[in-house]
Amino acid sequence: MNIEQQFSLFFDQMADMVFLVEWKNDEFWYTKVNPSAQNKLGIEMVGKKLVDVLPSSIFQTLNPHYLSCVRLKEPVNYSDLNLFVANLPASETSLTLIEENSKTYVLAITKNVNALKEKTEDYIFLESLVHNTVDAMLVIDTKGVILRFNEAFIQQFGWRPPELMGQYWENIQIIPDSLKAQSTETMKRLKQGTSVSSQETIRLTKGRQPVHTSISYSAIRNEQEEVVAISMIYRDIEHLKVLEARLEESNEAYKSLFSYHKNAICMLDTEGKIVNVNKACEQITGFSKVAIKGFPFIDYVKNELPGLHLALDEKVTNYELNIMTATGADLYLNVTHVPIIVKKDIKGMYVIAQDITQQREVEHERQKLQEKLTFLAYHDSLTNLPNRRLLEDKLEEAIIEAQLSGKMLALLFLDCDHFKKVNDTFGHEVGDDLLVAYAKRLEKCIRNRDMVARLGGDEFVILLHDIETMDMIDKVANRILATLNAPYSIKGQQFASTSSIGISTYPANGSTVKQLFRKADQALYSVKNSGKNGFCISSA
Repeated sequence: MNIEQQFSLFFDQMADMVFLVEWKNDEFWYTKVNPSAQNKLGIEMVGKKLVDVLPSSIFQTLNPHYLSCVRLKEPVNYSDLNLFVANLPASETSLTLIEENSKTYVLAITKNVNALKEKTEDYIFLESLVHNTVDAMLVIDTKGVILRFNEAFIQQFGWRPPELMGQYWENIQIIPDSLKAQSTETMKRLKQGTSVSSQETIRLTKGRQPVHTSISYSAIRNEQEEVVAISMIYRDIEHLKVLEARLEESNEAYKSLFSYHKNAICMLDTEGKIVNVNKACEQITGFSKVAIKGFPFIDYVKNELPGLHLALDEKVTNYELNIMTATGADLYLNVTHVPIIVKKDIKGMYVIAQDITQQREVEHERQKLQEKLTFLAYHDSLTNLPNRRLLEDKLEEAIIEAQLSGKMLALLFLDCDHFKKVNDTFGHEVGDDLLVAYAKRLEKCIRNRDMVARLGGDEFVILLHDIETMDMIDKVANRILATLNAPYSIKGQQFASTSSIGISTYPANGSTVKQLFRKADQALYSVKNSGKNGFCISSA
């Protein structure tokens, strides 16, 4: 039983994709593929070279692994998890060298490892969350041993990493004695799987300094839904507590802060109705205090209002808001909602707003400029057609789509005959207008899915998708010639201009951008040498 018969016997029923590749004449050739690979990839591979079957980018990735297997005569394993690319699967491939009857083969088995991809992505996401959050974070196991902490925790509380990692968190004495019973009860509830609301409390630094902080707790569960760890996120609210104390201590200080603050401040009751506004609020909105007092704050908001109810739950929230001024203009604000707490009772909230309208307008203009620059990078400045860079990108994508669909592509190189004569006779302005008119005629000759691009000068390219027969190409080429040969009237000048078209097709003339460009250019050269005003389809 030869190797190909053994391949069918062992691998035809396997769910993994399996390929038998022969190394001959310094190139790799597909000899056998199992049904699973054939069905998943949907392209004919047997008897063909890897370089001809695979997209260039994929071949450049795989070829070094195959060469390593052959030259070292050792198994090779490689993987491509395609992390954070939702539409691409994760795979792991093993390569094994087989030598039989003076022939050299590589057996490739590709496994789907999407489950590993998901876990890897989850791990990377959590690592990023821990390291990049601005709030202090501490993770302990159910026995109280510290598992993780971030730089913000070190900065806020002062302990060094060796003093934290692997230690019992109770031993670092972060909890005041008066609050240990409360903390013990909180930990007990979390270990039982009970959710715990955020707590505003006091914690101690390494130097035994009290810090007002808001703590959010979360139970971390394994796949069996068992609590295996507890995360604590500490947000420093010292500045808010200081502000609260000052407001309670001095009504006069409050009035000064409220009335003369440079930012707009609006006081709301617990129903969200406007109780008072300061001068800055009147100035930036155009509404007087008398005109808006008693009205719901939400009546003046143009976008979603996410934080009103959170302030009533004793939470400080910050976000951007778009409101309407007295003149109907848009006003963009950076808003903070601060609850008004008097003797532990919520009496309403402050809406503190900074005018960022000018900043938003600058950002909008910057975005428009960026979009314009991006457009110019991929388009011709005279005709606004796609340029060579965008054409090559789209052709690369079209080749991959055509490989999957089994349909042809056609690449048409066009040249405006005697353009130089028109340019020299009537001037560059007429020449430029001719190119613009030429481009518009080309756009009218194609379908929405097809593409017209300008390479430069009087050189244009058309990319045709989903070509089923060569007759379709003939008809399109004849239609284009007829359209382009019609007389032009530009700046009072009447003249006609013929065109030459060179055509290459996929897959007959190649499977890469470079190959299709070269064949189309050669066909165009043939037309121009044969008298111009016609088209030529490159032979295979």
